[in-house]
Amino acid sequence: MKNAMACDLVGIMNLYSAAGRLAKPFSIHFAYAGISEVNQPAELMPQFSTIEYVIQRGASSPLIFLYVVDTCLEEDDLQALKESLQMSLSLLPPDALVGLITFGRMVQVHELSCEGISKSYVFRGTKDLTAKQIQDMLGLTKPAMPVQPVRPAQPQERPSVSSRFLQPIHKIDMNLTDLLGELQRDPWPVPQGKRPLRSTGVALSIAVGLLEGTFPNTGARIMLFTGGPPTQGPGMVVGDELKVPIRSWHDIEKDNARFMKKAT
Repeated sequence: MKNAMACDLVGIMNLYSAAGRLAKPFSIHFAYAGISEVNQPAELMPQFSTIEYVIQRGASSPLIFLYVVDTCLEEDDLQALKESLQMSLSLLPPDALVGLITFGRMVQVHELSCEGISKSYVFRGTKDLTAKQIQDMLGLTKPAMPVQPVRPAQPQERPSVSSRFLQPIHKIDMNLTDLLGELQRDPWPVPQGKRPLRSTGVALSIAVGLLEGTFPNTGARIMLFTGGPPTQGPGMVVGDELKVPIRSWHDIEKDNARFMKKAT
């Protein structure tokens, strides 16, 4: 009893294999056995320089879009953004999952499974949270959809999965459209000569933690819509004083850039 000798195509060495005596390579005669001068695969034809393959997989995860919206925009800009986001919902596949996070001085994670009321979780924009802390605060300790590999020979129907914060667009189209239309500017006042306080870094960190807690090891798209630089919390690039300009490459080159840590 010994281990089987397999080639790169997972073929097993046998009596009909062609084996070399010196370099000791071997090949099997079963792969592409039907190739001939008049019957060639597309890979060998010069007119097919690019080939797209369809991979037969089993259950696949749904498309996931998580909108992260800056509410510190000017009123006209915010209104235009809301209309564009409402229009974008009609362009998404009906079974795509959509979530919404808004941020200004605070960060709000909107729960979309509630009908008739608007419910959100509010986070401070200055506190750096780990993914575990975010998931605990949102009640996402247990994944909503553990992704398991499925063998091609055992195709399965795609399960209908969602969470409180990510819902299929065909279920919440009207509710999310109304929610986007009701978004208001960040209520915190902006003094003269100051920039709005944008917690962009915390908002993106929460978005990543939310996706890791609901759909781990699954591709998703975080779409950030912002109108200015992050001015507080993790990821801030400039303070709120308008008299202090945002850093430039010359500042970074001269090691004169605040709010920046060197990679090495």
